[in-house]
Amino acid sequence: MQNEILHKYIREFRKLRIDRAHGNAPHQPVLLLAVIELIEQGHITENRVLPSPELVDTFVKYWTKVTDRKPNLVLPFFHLAKRKPPFWFHHANPGYEAALNDVNQIRGFTRLRKFVSYASFDMELFDLLIQKENREVLRHTIIDEYLADFKLEILSLIREEEAISEYGKNLLQYVENEFSLVFDDPTETEDRIRKPAFRREIMRIYDYTCVFCKLQVLTLDGESITEAAHIIPHSTSKNDDVRNGLSLCKLHHWAFDKYLISIDESYKVIVTELMSEKGPKDWKLSTLKGKRILLPEREDLYPSQEALAWHRKTMSDQ
Repeated sequence: MQNEILHKYIREFRKLRIDRAHGNAPHQPVLLLAVIELIEQGHITENRVLPSPELVDTFVKYWTKVTDRKPNLVLPFFHLAKRKPPFWFHHANPGYEAALNDVNQIRGFTRLRKFVSYASFDMELFDLLIQKENREVLRHTIIDEYLADFKLEILSLIREEEAISEYGKNLLQYVENEFSLVFDDPTETEDRIRKPAFRREIMRIYDYTCVFCKLQVLTLDGESITEAAHIIPHSTSKNDDVRNGLSLCKLHHWAFDKYLISIDESYKVIVTELMSEKGPKDWKLSTLKGKRILLPEREDLYPSQEALAWHRKTMSDQ
């Protein structure tokens, strides 16, 4: 029975819409590859696909391997629900049910998130996708049918992502241990994967939001205003423990690295007095003084007090 269902969706995956009139624009195949990867990594564990920053990140990563056109996750996320017969369904945010039924086009990420809470698959399709063997069959169906010219690049990317995902899982497992100020030097292989793994885990922990100003800005091509910052610089500690990380916008990353701002024992902002600043009040560092930073939902992922103490001491020595 399951074999019949698998072949049913193999056929459906071979009938995805491709915008051939405008060159190579495989929006729907790339979206499905991105969702499959997030299922494989364990970041989608139930039949709910959110229009999230990490989905945008994953979509863009595959997109740039197969075309130089500007990526737009919104197009396949919205239009995949319009195909017949459907296997991808939208679930509206409360109060937007009627509006979502009436809208024929959505191109912007903000508008998509306004209307759509999440998407889901046919349950029988989702049951296939959570099983590794069937997931691989469907993934290779997509690659062979639509992206055969880029197969080697995509398979190499998948292997690389498996290594990054594994390293990221190891970073999260460190929180079960006592925090260490210094790690051993990574090997060359680890260094090639540790930067994207560290960034990915920090971005997920803080939802792509700056812990100081609470700013979140995302673009359709996967860019974020925030960066993954080390509390104790990696050059000093070699420490990629997520408790040695913060999500910071570019302004506050610079200020933190210059020891103009820090964080106290109560996770409130400290601002140095050894500077002068001019400009709009909302952007002045001094306005952050005494404000509590954004913290992760899980307490065991909070920034390490040992790392923050190191940063405060270095700040006082300036």
